[in-house]
Order: sequence, then structure tokens, then C-alpha cells
Amino acid sequence: MVRILAPADQEPCPIHALRKWLDVLTDDGQITPGPLLRRIDRHGNICAKAAGRPPKDDRRCGGITADTVIKTAARAAQLTPVPTPEERAAAAQAKAEAHAAAEEANAVLKAWRTARRTARAAVRRITGHSMRRGWIQQALAAGSPAETVAVHSRHSLRSTAFDAYRSKLLPWSQNQTRLLGLPA
Repeated sequence: MVRILAPADQEPCPIHALRKWLDVLTDDGQITPGPLLRRIDRHGNICAKAAGRPPKDDRRCGGITADTVIKTAARAAQLTPVPTPEERAAAAQAKAEAHAAAEEANAVLKAWRTARRTARAAVRRITGHSMRRGWIQQALAAGSPAETVAVHSRHSLRSTAFDAYRSKLLPWSQNQTRLLGLPA
């Protein structure tokens, strides 16, 4: 808790201002749990009554942040510059150029990713999973039951990963087109 000494003059006194604000909230029926500082619209409506829209979170009750207070006070004290029409036009132009540059950069990145993907697909890569997949395929091809291979590789038989490691190609001796009598 922070203690604040009340000055003799009520005008700059934060305690006096707090009491007046609490009176306003009480008169409006807004003494509720939630933030002390609340949104007020240009018609003087507080919190949920402001602008006719309820707050997204009832616990926030239309609360405002310290940033809002500081920005509003700075504008009221005319500390923030008001941009000229030329400055606004320049800002809009800069924004449009930034969006165009971002779109161009995204197109370049997309082309680079596509080229990289194509190049990687053309090169046979060997990874740690190559060894795992190769062992599973060789064990299954040698006639080991899938259950024992799955246990050894720490897979579930219903695992999509284990299923992906299985070789989907049938050996020529099991190829069903041989039964059609076509020349090889």
C-alpha cells in the first residue's frame, strides 16, 4: 500500500478526486468489482453504458489503461503534434510503399521456398529417421511380425508414424498384375 498525503487545497488532491469519482460511479450504479478507471463516451456514459456496447470481459467493466490516460492527457495539454495534411499524405504514401515492399518480399520468399523445396526433393537425404525407417522396412521384409517390430521401435501398431515407416511397395512375387498373364 502506498500512502499519499492530502494537500490542503482540494483542487490538486488525488484523494479528493478519488472520492468525487467514487461518488460519480455510485450515482451511476457502477460500483462493481473491476478497474477503477473506466471508459466514458462523449455523452458522459460510463463503462457498459458507454457507446451502447457491453465490455468483452465483465470483470474489466470497460476499464482503461494507464497508457490511455497518458495519451488523453497529452492530447488535452496539446503536447502531441497534430499532423498537417502534407504529413498525413506522406505517412499514407509511406504506408502504401511499405505494403507494396512487403508483398514483393513475400513473393520473393515464396519463390525461394518453392525452389528450395524442389531442390531438396531432388536430392536424396539421409537423416536419423532414414535409419529408423530403413530398419523397420528391413525387419518387416525379413518376415518379422509387425507387432514385434513396433514394440522394438517403440511404436503403437495404430501409430500413423509406424504406418508411414512401413514400405507400401509390394515385392514382385506378391504383385497381383502377374496373375493377368501379361508379358513382363
